[in-house]
Amino acid sequence: MSWLSNNYEKLALGGAVVAAIGLGAITLKNKGDMADAFSDESPKRNQETDVSGLPEIIQVNSSFGELHEVIQPDIDGRKIDLFTGVPLFSKKDDQENPVDLLKSAPVHAEIDNNWWMKHGIDPGFSDSPERDPDKDGFTNREEFVAETDPNDFDSHPDPIVKLLVVPKEGVKTTQVHIKPSDYGGGQFVFRLENKRGARVNRMGPGAIRAGDTIEFLQPLMQKRFRFIKMIQKQVMKNGVMQPIKVWEIEDLKPNKNGEIYQVDRRGKPGIQDVTVEFILQALRQGGNPFKIEENIRFSLPFDANAKQKPYLLKKVDLENKTVDVEYVDQDGTTKLHMMSYQ
Repeated sequence: MSWLSNNYEKLALGGAVVAAIGLGAITLKNKGDMADAFSDESPKRNQETDVSGLPEIIQVNSSFGELHEVIQPDIDGRKIDLFTGVPLFSKKDDQENPVDLLKSAPVHAEIDNNWWMKHGIDPGFSDSPERDPDKDGFTNREEFVAETDPNDFDSHPDPIVKLLVVPKEGVKTTQVHIKPSDYGGGQFVFRLENKRGARVNRMGPGAIRAGDTIEFLQPLMQKRFRFIKMIQKQVMKNGVMQPIKVWEIEDLKPNKNGEIYQVDRRGKPGIQDVTVEFILQALRQGGNPFKIEENIRFSLPFDANAKQKPYLLKKVDLENKTVDVEYVDQDGTTKLHMMSYQ
């Protein structure tokens, strides 16, 4: 074993002693400097309260609670846009001289220039009166006449003016004849025939008396009529008044409830139901036809479950090809709107 191995602990201990003596010498050397460092006075607190721009900050902050209003100038009864100025127009054949809508003659016949400015609509197009800004199906001219808002879809003229009968097959009829047979003793049976005389429904066995409901076997008009009575009636035939038998029949269908028909032994005149197919050319309903029976109420736009149904299919004139719809306008006045069909 070497000498270094035998004396390792003594050498380490000697080194530690030398290092401790060196550190003590350094500490003694810097003792004065350390004392001076810990003996410095504590820093003073800043007592300055002035802040640069403080008055302006206070003024801006308080202005947040104030009401600010820009007063728009009024010239000739017209509010002037402070950012874009007064809209000016020119005539097509005189573009050098601007046109002031407030002072010029109506650009479009029967529509006051103020109306265009009030609603912010450009009247500078030849077809401006026929345009439809809110896409409700009513033109600017129609909205002007009705005093409605051309920029509001929910503000429009009465839809009745845009109601049309579907062309060609918009009006359909169902015609039947109630033909009686006398069983004697005030008892009768009835059958339904079409306009060609073919039977389309009949009663069950047994006859009925005045006041009884006519009960047919098939669903067609099964319990729709009530036999009231049979009477004698004078009619003109071959230039001579002659008596004939007439059966009075009451209609029980809701839309014709209480209507009385007088039919002869041939079942004439016939009983006719009419259904009209409509289409509303407005309020985005152009592709949705709907059917209404005569003397039935409905809504526009059409809704079968609507709570309010202010329109009534009052009459269909098959001879003159006209349809009458009764309605109540905004003033509470009952009116009749007549339209033709093909």
